[in-house]
Amino acid sequence: MRTLLLILAMAAAQAEIIDRIALTIDNRVITESMLFQQIRLAAFYDNKAPDFSASAKRKAADTLISQILLIREMDDTRYPDPAMATVLEHVKETVMPRFANEEAYRKDLADRRLTEQDVLRFLQSMVRSLDFIDLRFRRGQQVSTLETADFYRKEFSAQWAKRNPGKPMPPLDQVSDDIEEQILAAKTDAATEEWLSQTRASARIRFREEVFQ
Repeated sequence: MRTLLLILAMAAAQAEIIDRIALTIDNRVITESMLFQQIRLAAFYDNKAPDFSASAKRKAADTLISQILLIREMDDTRYPDPAMATVLEHVKETVMPRFANEEAYRKDLADRRLTEQDVLRFLQSMVRSLDFIDLRFRRGQQVSTLETADFYRKEFSAQWAKRNPGKPMPPLDQVSDDIEEQILAAKTDAATEEWLSQTRASARIRFREEVFQ
């Protein structure tokens, strides 16, 4: 019995080292392995090498906090998951073009210690969140003529000069739709960040700082 208890204690200690609690959000636990998985998935989607540094883990934690708060809000309002056909189309359009074939795609997943189901769940959650943000924070936003003209003079002129050095700027009426889209995107981002900031402030979030050293 003494030997068995010792083995169980050693196994429990090893499990704690392997998968430590990184933070809690109210009654939700985020483990270190969940941070690593978020890093792997984000790196795969961005076609980058994963970074498991302390700062990268902190960034992954902030992303997961935002995701959990959004998911909680979506669940409370019974916002539906996107159809898997929509997710698969997203994979086809944004992920698969960088691979020569299915074999290369699956090899990359294996090299990153990911499965196709990991990626599909990640993208389904991402698409759901983006659709919800569009419904909740973008609709109802308006862009005035004055805002469009001001953006054209200041922001767009700098963008154009950087992308098209030496070329004259197109007239405002030719690029107004693009400008309005940029302004709407910025307003949506600002509204989303404000909501997340307020919601995060009311949540009980506790970091285990030793995980982020």
